[in-house]
Amino acid sequence: MSLQRVAVPNGVEQKVGADELFFSTTDRQGRIRSGNSVFARISQFSIEELVGSPHNIVRHPEMPAGVFRLIWDRLYADRPVGTYVKNLARDGSSYWVFATVTPLGTDGYLSVRMAPRTPLFTTVQRIYEYVLDAEREAAERDGLNRREVARLGKERLEEMLRRLGFHSHDEFLAEALSGEVAARGRMASGTYARPWAEGAIAEVLSSSGALEEILASLVQRLDSYRTLSERLERASTNVLDIARRLERTVDTAQAASARVADTAPVLHNVARVMATPARTAVAELEQLGPRLRELRGYLTELRFRIALASLHNDMVAAFAAEVADGAAPASSLSEVPHLCDTMHDSVLEMSAKMQEVNRTLHDVVAEVNLASERLQDFYRFLGQWRILVVRRGAERTLADLVQPIDEEFAASWSGMDMLRDLVREFQAAIARFDVDAVEAQLTRIRSAAAASRALV
Repeated sequence: MSLQRVAVPNGVEQKVGADELFFSTTDRQGRIRSGNSVFARISQFSIEELVGSPHNIVRHPEMPAGVFRLIWDRLYADRPVGTYVKNLARDGSSYWVFATVTPLGTDGYLSVRMAPRTPLFTTVQRIYEYVLDAEREAAERDGLNRREVARLGKERLEEMLRRLGFHSHDEFLAEALSGEVAARGRMASGTYARPWAEGAIAEVLSSSGALEEILASLVQRLDSYRTLSERLERASTNVLDIARRLERTVDTAQAASARVADTAPVLHNVARVMATPARTAVAELEQLGPRLRELRGYLTELRFRIALASLHNDMVAAFAAEVADGAAPASSLSEVPHLCDTMHDSVLEMSAKMQEVNRTLHDVVAEVNLASERLQDFYRFLGQWRILVVRRGAERTLADLVQPIDEEFAASWSGMDMLRDLVREFQAAIARFDVDAVEAQLTRIRSAAAASRALV
């Protein structure tokens, strides 16, 4: 059965429970294949009515088109996505969710949605109002078609996210999803715990709880990585600014030494030579910026993937809890393998990104060490130059440059000490991602879900 959207917004807003999770799967065209009891109850359509209908049956007309353009751009790139969405129920009431959508094999998508609870949600609502107004004005005044309106809305949305301080849409996704998952708390071990459950259902819940523990430890570790990465970025930017000032001061000293080259040629030669390690140190420090931005990108994707896996694990526990309560048949666990597939994909991505974090950190260490060596080389030449300034009687000509060089060098050396300490701290915090431990729990969940369905 396929329905067309018939509801008209009536201004009434439903509140989604903090522990409630929506679930649905669709084909690649967005037609619904399955849904859970929460989706049916709050949308006010039966599962039978939903299956075969386009998922936009619940799309609210007050949602900016640019939001869906961002969603589909990411899905077309075969990447999971998440964002805040206002939906429309059958009776015209609305309800807000944070929706995640994940590619499911090559022919469909899986969506898990939850109630938004973080302060970021309120901010995003205001942004959506602004973007929606811009889209409507562009359509009415400028005559833009739907595709052009969606593109404009996407650009406005990305612009507003940048104003909020997000370097990219990916950073917003990671912040929003990880924040919303954290706000839910430890749902799988709390809300979905069923101590009286037996057999295969107990096994699903036990494995889901064990997986939650692993993911929670990853979240804690990632928070420390993120903090260290941000400190590294700030420190490297500060040291680079100092090193550039040092380089400019050395250039001035070189030019001044050239004025006494006739009477003190060795002074001029040393000044010219000491400029080389200073420039090399600056060049190495300039490499740190892109490298640390790359590291930030890997950590951003890790945050998103861990939060997504945690949400999908909660959904597994929610299905099992419903069966344990007798609120759903064991056949509803047929969706669990899909969730295990998405978590498996996230695990592979997490493992790959962790390897990239380690590789990038190795490069950062090499660049910091090389910049430090070049500053040491510079300091040796600086000592020779200062002695020669005195010996060659050039104090009056060059004395004003000695103190600034000393000050900038001392600041850059202090900054390098801080960078080296931060890098060592980061290296000590890195731990191996135990893929096998996660996969073992996913295998147990799959087997137990299959065993439970076999009893039906």
